[in-house]
Amino acid sequence: MKKNLFILIIFIGISSCSKDDDNSSQSSQSIYGKWYYKETVIDNTTYPYDDHEPCGKDYIEFYDTNKIKGIDVWDCEEDIDWIGTFTILNNSLTISNGSESRVAEIIELNSTSLSYKYFFDENGDGINESYIEKFTRQ
Repeated sequence: MKKNLFILIIFIGISSCSKDDDNSSQSSQSIYGKWYYKETVIDNTTYPYDDHEPCGKDYIEFYDTNKIKGIDVWDCEEDIDWIGTFTILNNSLTISNGSESRVAEIIELNSTSLSYKYFFDENGDGINESYIEKFTRQ
């Protein structure tokens, strides 16, 4: 009986450890998967994303192979808009599409929201504007 109780305690202890491991991996949310465009904030002005179609939404998709794709839903068909690679180091996200590379700070990453911030001179005036891109999962 004592041997069975000891085995039961060991089993419960092992089960508890694996549950903790599962929780810790969930608490450091994964960027992998589809993220649908929600809005962009440029220098504190919010622009809702308005290019979704009734039959589908544009999105970016992060793969566990460090590849990333931008998908544009056009006429109810998914078209690959661009393909690139990404790396994450701490809260720094670097996305490269071959011809250009952008480094962004991850502001929020959880099971339903992704937001990152970067600076870019959109209008060519020599002053970098602040961009925050926000995404959601369905």
